[in-house]
Amino acid sequence: MSTTHATTLLAPNGATYPPPASNALVQARSLTRIWGKGDSAQIGIAEVDLDLQRGEMLAIVGPSGSGKSTLGAILAGIDSPTSGSLVVDGGRVDNLKRDRLALWRGSNVGIVFQNFSLLPTLTAAENVELALTLSGRRKNRHAAALSSLGAVGMLEKAKRLPAQLSGGEQQRVAIARAIVGRPALLVADEPTGNLDQANGHAVFGILTGLASSGTTVVFITHDLLLAAQADRVVTMIDGRVHDITAKAAL
Repeated sequence: MSTTHATTLLAPNGATYPPPASNALVQARSLTRIWGKGDSAQIGIAEVDLDLQRGEMLAIVGPSGSGKSTLGAILAGIDSPTSGSLVVDGGRVDNLKRDRLALWRGSNVGIVFQNFSLLPTLTAAENVELALTLSGRRKNRHAAALSSLGAVGMLEKAKRLPAQLSGGEQQRVAIARAIVGRPALLVADEPTGNLDQANGHAVFGILTGLASSGTTVVFITHDLLLAAQADRVVTMIDGRVHDITAKAAL
């Protein structure tokens, strides 16, 4: 990201934001999400400042209601902030309208959910291929889907329906679907929450491998042992960043 983009962003007090580190993919400044108004207003996150480096694995932890999933949803383009700015790969994302945001998300972000979110009537390959169809890609979808399944060790089960797969296998398919478009950013919200310990560690290993290959991975979790293996851990409390700890300091 060039510093030209960063220095044109204005903070609420009128000052320019500092440029991100040279390898930053994401620059979030003063991100705030509020639902409702007045006495009934609920704060999801408040004044979050965060840079994400290319190829970094970042874990977000915190108690229920701390804002970690809200932050993940905004970083993934599922939701938009009430105020603040979000720059991804040099482009403003926070001010995109809903339809433009959906197009951006489909082309730039992979998303993995705790409940897998696979369509039960489609095979593993068809579930992965659907992600390309929805993003507008028309050529070589099936070959790309098989390649993505191979990357997570699921090529041999490409023709199976979700009901024929274990929970760990379904999550691998969900990861294949998330990465088939080769996104620069992957956001995983509690992807090990429905898995046993062995499968949870296997899924985490896949995400770590993606980060090693250059994908920026945001990993939201309650599992502090898994979080401790990330490059950095962001702790959220009451909608705010309470602490950011680098792996070497854990």
